Amino acid sequence: MSTAQPNARRRFPGLDPVVLQHPFDRTALSALQRVPGLDIVVRKFIELFPERVAYIMNIAQTVRVSPLQCPQLYAQLLEACEILDVKEPELYVAQHPVPNAYTSGHDHPYIVVTTGLLDLMNQDEVLAVIAHELGHIKSGHVLYKTMARCITLLLTIIGDMTLGIGRLIGRALEATLLEWDRMSEFTADRSALMVVQDPQIMLSLMMKLAGGTLFQRDQMDASEFLKQANLYESVDANVLDRMYKLLLIAPTTHPLIIVRSREVMNWSESREYKETLEGSYPHTPEYYGRVSSSGSTDSAASASSGTNAGLVHCPHCGREQVNQRFCSLCGGAIS
Repeated sequence: MSTAQPNARRRFPGLDPVVLQHPFDRTALSALQRVPGLDIVVRKFIELFPERVAYIMNIAQTVRVSPLQCPQLYAQLLEACEILDVKEPELYVAQHPVPNAYTSGHDHPYIVVTTGLLDLMNQDEVLAVIAHELGHIKSGHVLYKTMARCITLLLTIIGDMTLGIGRLIGRALEATLLEWDRMSEFTADRSALMVVQDPQIMLSLMMKLAGGTLFQRDQMDASEFLKQANLYESVDANVLDRMYKLLLIAPTTHPLIIVRSREVMNWSESREYKETLEGSYPHTPEYYGRVSSSGSTDSAASASSGTNAGLVHCPHCGREQVNQRFCSLCGGAIS
């Protein structure tokens, strides 16, 4: 059971995405944005893979959640959006036995969860999954993550258009993009924890993703699962074992679940997380604009300038972000 009930969960108005960004994500994103040709591939992706087509295909094959359609699930979406201060995206349920969820639509993001996930998880764990996907939206991950799902096909098309040269050049970009794609999951896990505000829920969620079934989901022990994380970390003492780990991680779309479990548990014990729960965290410039327009003083806005130093403003979608060449969210040119 959750120790934080819906009415007791704290809200974080104006929460700056930088609070959630995992160092692994930050490092991988920096490496990705230094890869030559990324801006070209982003523009070509937006040109060749129109978002509207994928959106229509999704509508045709899933059930959209609303106040009248799956109202409990809709209430969970609203709660998570309110806690993280995220604009409400559309939420869909897809018929599929594999527990999964993903976010798509870089201009108009929407979330899809599978029936397999809803059948396996309890209410708190479903809330954590929704919050995880909202973390991708809040952090501006959706464009790059959508690209990562079809980067191989995209580079093949570009390669055919350039007599194979583009495909060769694109290999470094593909590897760096997929590495960032994995690291961004750590940030989204932090978003989930910020919403459920109970690390045991996160641990239980990870455990079920690793090996949960309808038959024995109530017979699993989260503390035993956490011991696996300690065992996995101890393997690093041997160089050969570290090489085996790299081989295991390379073909995956997500970090290993046991590593995600340990990372989110570590963050739940950090000073940064605890201070955020207490209300001490960086705010977005938009939040200070709302405060000022409501009649408050501008002192808070001026105090935020140091927090957001080094960020640039996208003239197309308005996002504040670190990439000074083009927007990580909408792909528009910054300068």
